[in-house]
Amino acid sequence: MTNRIRYDILKKIPTFADMKKKLYIFNPENDMALASGSPYYMAPASAKKMAADLATLPAWYAEAGSRVLLADVRQLEWMAKECRFALPVQGVTEMSGDGFEVMPWGWSPALLHRMADAFHVHIDMESVRRLSGRRTAVDLLPKLRMGNTVGESFWLTSVDEIGGFVPIYNKVLLKAPWSGSGKGIQPLSGQPDDNLKGWARRIIASQGGVVCEPYYNKVEDFAMEFLSSADGGVKFAGYSHFEADVRGIYKENWLASDEAIEKRLSGYVSREVLLEIRRRIEAELSLLIGGVYQGYLGVDMMVCRVDEGYAVHPCVEVNLRMNMGVVARLFFDRYMCPDVCGRYVIEYYPRRGDALLFHEEMKCKHPLCLQDGKIKEGYLSLTPVFEDTAYQIYVTAE
Repeated sequence: MTNRIRYDILKKIPTFADMKKKLYIFNPENDMALASGSPYYMAPASAKKMAADLATLPAWYAEAGSRVLLADVRQLEWMAKECRFALPVQGVTEMSGDGFEVMPWGWSPALLHRMADAFHVHIDMESVRRLSGRRTAVDLLPKLRMGNTVGESFWLTSVDEIGGFVPIYNKVLLKAPWSGSGKGIQPLSGQPDDNLKGWARRIIASQGGVVCEPYYNKVEDFAMEFLSSADGGVKFAGYSHFEADVRGIYKENWLASDEAIEKRLSGYVSREVLLEIRRRIEAELSLLIGGVYQGYLGVDMMVCRVDEGYAVHPCVEVNLRMNMGVVARLFFDRYMCPDVCGRYVIEYYPRRGDALLFHEEMKCKHPLCLQDGKIKEGYLSLTPVFEDTAYQIYVTAE
């Protein structure tokens, strides 16, 4: 049997006796690398810049005693002198294969190729890539449908099939099986024009098909996060309540307790519906990915307005990797007072110096206040901010 890398990220910081030597890597280009499928994929400059600016992010969720691969010495100095919390990890600027397990944001053929010389990594990359595609959500969705749920999704392999959906649904979304966040999605109302037909033919030729689903009247975005363990079991790890723009690109998370998020969602559908969805996902994913993938994953969902009120779309996407919702969940549980709420935000600054200006203003206007070592209110940047910073992740609490 093929040996596969183990993921042992735990929701709570382990004791010294439980520690495993791990090296965490933030590679946000993972979805685009999976779309390429090539071991020689080269990320665009924007993705490389994001990976460099946000390289310290894993320090907030990594196991105690682990290492985090950083972009430069400035980030090492920030962790040692400027970070407001004594994070229980070590920053490094070079990779080493001396017994460390690689814990990336996500696995792709390109990352596996990159790791080959420094680490002894064995992973069923073909299965991980297949299960990371949007067809997994197509197959999973019917098994999660019940009362107070909504959702249809179809796998199409020809342009003619796409045209056949137009008389049935007023508006649909076409999705490439693999693409970056918010990318590879095309809205369609009316018959497809030549440009869309050309896009669909290229996707079908390169990725085997396209996903087609009706457009839903979304009220809330949320996710259920899960942890797939080495024994093949998949267990619920918490809620994520997030916002995305009209293109589906992630913007921010609401920082709140699981109880607060569940209470908010229960204003639309009963708690029993949410618990049954959770139970079904645990059972189905244990069968689907057990023994193939170990680590965190997320199932994106929506609360939708329907004729009779509200319903849950229980499987919009399956993210077979670490994701911002998991980070927000772990950050809240580890570092924030349980009775507060806040925002977890990823921000892009197109002009040099804007990030540093914002950072200094927020520190003055919203000073960080701790209670018993946890955040009570204020602003905190989870990533270092310099004059040349373009990407930042920060939190606010109130």
